[in-house]
Amino acid sequence: MAQVFLPDGRSLRLRLFPQPKAKAPSRLSAPGPGLFAPPNDDEVVTAAAEAIAARIVNLVLLNRGNAAILEKFSQLGIRDWWLTAGAVVHTVWNLRTGRPADEGVKDYDVFYFSEDLSEEAEGLVQADADRLFPELPVPIQVRNQARVHLWYPDKFGIPYSSLTSASEGILRFPTTTTAVGVRRTGDDFLDVFAPFGLSNVWDMIVKPNRLLPIPQIYAEKAERWQKQWPRLIVRPWVVETPD
Repeated sequence: MAQVFLPDGRSLRLRLFPQPKAKAPSRLSAPGPGLFAPPNDDEVVTAAAEAIAARIVNLVLLNRGNAAILEKFSQLGIRDWWLTAGAVVHTVWNLRTGRPADEGVKDYDVFYFSEDLSEEAEGLVQADADRLFPELPVPIQVRNQARVHLWYPDKFGIPYSSLTSASEGILRFPTTTTAVGVRRTGDDFLDVFAPFGLSNVWDMIVKPNRLLPIPQIYAEKAERWQKQWPRLIVRPWVVETPD
């Protein structure tokens, strides 16, 4: 299991979700001359994925706002939550291009899940987060993913089915590249949710997520990001049609 290091030098064990798998089933190979059997395909893929996750998270933690949220957010008593979106991925892109870690980070997005669908309850969580993080240079934005379906159609004009976890909200980002969540779990673990992998984050490649029909939102974000990070490679939103 890979490790990541907090700014104060402490280490945490990294857990990657979902666990990556080899594209093809593992093949049994004849025993070699050594004492131990060679690793199977899944083990190789998992080790590679954990290695890039560790590199990315170690950069994420160099943003002091990210580090503070990951250290203290659990004090609010919420179990299902993720620090996500630009505060995570944009920090990596900044450091990969020689910029300050928090340059251009406009807010810190935290997705959480609570069965209380009231706007008032979400507002109380937001207020608690504001009090917990008075030192953040930009706002922390806390959103209950259980109630997104209540306001999304009015704001964006398309249906949005209800969710059952905070991670499902990350799955519906307009780009697969920014669909990454990070959270601290207990005293020992730092968890990473990366349903589309992390190689595009590291390689600075932006790809669309066509789960929702929002090509214009994707195009606007990609254009803005490419101005800020000219090294970005942006893949077009192309709708695949059957032959």
